[in-house]
Amino acid sequence: MRIFVFTVIVLLLNTVVNAKIYKWVDETGKTHYTDQPPPPHVHIKEQQLNIHTAPASGSLQDSQSNTLSDEREEFEKRRKQRQENEAKGQAQAEINKKKCTEAKTQLRMYVDSPRLTIPDGSGGIVYVDDDLRQRKIDDANKAIATLCK
Repeated sequence: MRIFVFTVIVLLLNTVVNAKIYKWVDETGKTHYTDQPPPPHVHIKEQQLNIHTAPASGSLQDSQSNTLSDEREEFEKRRKQRQENEAKGQAQAEINKKKCTEAKTQLRMYVDSPRLTIPDGSGGIVYVDDDLRQRKIDDANKAIATLCK
């Protein structure tokens, strides 16, 4: 019984409606849309609109499906680009986080160490004077300001 009722409902909903709709303007300038012709006392030009709920031809449906598939492709491209940009942003955030940690470590090292030595590049060690220490502290503070947001 349920199948019969379901079938009847589907058939009723699936019918194609061919209705005539009339558009006319009355004396006051108000536009009317009706499924019945305008009253006989109206002397305004009558326009009859034929509206079909089903597509008129298969070519219209094909062009709509092509348009939809093109829109779908564009959507997929934009979504993929957005995902790639988010992935790049996350990777850059991780790199900035590591650099921030390194800059904080260097700042702590230059501020807390009373007698600091650094390699001179030729295998030797050089003691850091106050001028070089202050420049390194300033550089670390700038790096922290830009990287640690």
